[in-house]
Amino acid sequence: MNEQLLIKSAIQALRTYYPNADEAEKIIINSAIVAAAADTAGGLIPGIAIPATIIACFGTVWVMYGKLCKELGISLKKNILKVLARAVLANIAATLGGAIVALLAGMLIPGTSIIASAIVSFLTVYLAGLTFLRLILKLAEKSNDPYSFSDLAQAR
Repeated sequence: MNEQLLIKSAIQALRTYYPNADEAEKIIINSAIVAAAADTAGGLIPGIAIPATIIACFGTVWVMYGKLCKELGISLKKNILKVLARAVLANIAATLGGAIVALLAGMLIPGTSIIASAIVSFLTVYLAGLTFLRLILKLAEKSNDPYSFSDLAQAR
């Protein structure tokens, strides 16, 4: 199953809990485009390609999570959002390794490293959004309050 179908199925399941779930896909795609563009711009400046990739991905993911929560109406305390974000970011950290390999391999053929890195940045942010939606869905299924998950926090 490709990623587009995966995100559509996650959004369809999220509609049960969140009426604005359809907007999530736009937020994720726009965030992935922003990350790829920022990565490309940073990659054009010698010496900052790898830091640009890392900053573009992680920074964009944080902003994306905030936008997704706002659109869905989820009011998470800052510490809970940090825990969720760390879990998702840990899953995508390996993907950034691919971006670094692409950058290093691309140094052999000028220009290819920028394109490869932008593609990996796009996919990294896109997959982070998909993973976050799945995590939100799992929490919503377990919670009596899918807008704050307050009952789950008390159970710990």
